[in-house]
Amino acid sequence: MKKPIIGFTAAVVALAGLAFIGQSIFVSDKTQDAPFSAMSTQNNESSIAPTLNTTQAPVNVAAPPTPQLTGTDSPLLPMPESNVDAATSMANAMKNGDPRTPPIARSEPQEKATEAELADPKLYAQYEARQTMRLYKGYINAADTEIPRLQQDIAKAKAAGLKPEQIAEGEEKLRRIQQMRDQLASQHPELVQR
Repeated sequence: MKKPIIGFTAAVVALAGLAFIGQSIFVSDKTQDAPFSAMSTQNNESSIAPTLNTTQAPVNVAAPPTPQLTGTDSPLLPMPESNVDAATSMANAMKNGDPRTPPIARSEPQEKATEAELADPKLYAQYEARQTMRLYKGYINAADTEIPRLQQDIAKAKAAGLKPEQIAEGEEKLRRIQQMRDQLASQHPELVQR
């Protein structure tokens, strides 16, 4: 069992020795031009501290480009000049909202399952069916308002001379909305408002 370990150790030592010899052969020619010297002798004492070779200066070293700041903190994100403090602006937006945001459309609160419905699988299935019907009715109502708007948009696009691909995209969207609305209305006629 000791022979493989000894052989492995000998191979590692031999490879390390070859690497050291190879380094000293190939690097020894360049040590005179290197900016740091591996050995420095002062007062006949051997020192390992690196010393700067002042005879050779770096060639063709360009200074890093300085970013062109145009009155902003970051050259990547130009910001308009403002007299308003950012913290004050953020606090005001948190308190009063941002006037640029669209209004939030609140939906009706969703009906929650009762304790009895949660305990009984049959009652819970009825609860889920009511929620599904509510979703279908919401789709049908939204489609009833969206379909005329899409038809107007398509007519405007044709009159404005938009590309046929863009018009076809709008027509396909309209077709799919109508198809889903008609399918839901035929499967659940009680959901259609008369």
